Amino acid sequence: IFNSGYHANTGMVSAIAQSAKTLIVADRLVHASIIDGMTLSKSPFTRFRHNDLTHLRRILEKEASCYEQVLVIVESVYSMDGDRADIDGLAEIKRAHPNVLLYVDEAHAFGVEGVHGLGICRSSKCYDDIDIIVGTFGKACASMGAFCAVSAPLKDYLVNRSRSLIFSTALPPMTAAWTRFMIESFLDMDAEREHLKVLGERLQSILSPMSPDFPITASHIQPLVVGDPKRAVALSARLLDNGFKVLPIRVPTVPPGTDRLRISLNAALGIKDIERFGEVLAEITSVR
Repeated sequence: IFNSGYHANTGMVSAIAQSAKTLIVADRLVHASIIDGMTLSKSPFTRFRHNDLTHLRRILEKEASCYEQVLVIVESVYSMDGDRADIDGLAEIKRAHPNVLLYVDEAHAFGVEGVHGLGICRSSKCYDDIDIIVGTFGKACASMGAFCAVSAPLKDYLVNRSRSLIFSTALPPMTAAWTRFMIESFLDMDAEREHLKVLGERLQSILSPMSPDFPITASHIQPLVVGDPKRAVALSARLLDNGFKVLPIRVPTVPPGTDRLRISLNAALGIKDIERFGEVLAEITSVR
């Protein structure tokens, strides 16, 4: 258990990849906390094109044999685009290289995706091929902190080598109790998760015509890329005036030219809310 997802990723990545004998290969769109962990590790690293497993294969075919260990890092649901990693495809690649460890950050899937909300990895037939799973309590659990699910030997190693765990004060017992209550509550919320999926599909059908150059994935996170930070802020303000809180996301959180509205859904919404949102969004985006 870590104090946050940021602590989990910086602490684990830097601890696991502590030497030049380890190569880190990460998806280009992984979270800043993973990038910071890569930097802190001082290990060599490279990045593959987002969700491009062909590119990942080429990197590993060329580089994997040159290192004792390769750490491949992805997110299951990407925080700014809402699209998903191909967990089964990644596991297949991992099996082809015996020195590869597969690290999956489920921050935006835990509580929301998969049977009982236990994430995309847990629902995969390749679950046993995943070496490290990270999840946060600050998203769907409405709490704070994060966890890593690892083997017993790797747990013992991290307890002794992960600096963000060793040198940070533990979470308060009250916070831990609240987190446990929230997890026990969401395990039985498959109906709400199915409803959330329906909302995501309807939102995708609304956003896709507005986004011809940026594919929209049916998800509880969906972006509308506007490409300009000032316009993103202005559209966010207009939406708030109409009763919808949608935050603008700008550089450096996203790459230059991909400034956007990041639309986050929850199961308390209804189809009528999505329809109304679509009407308001179409109206305000038509006015320059």
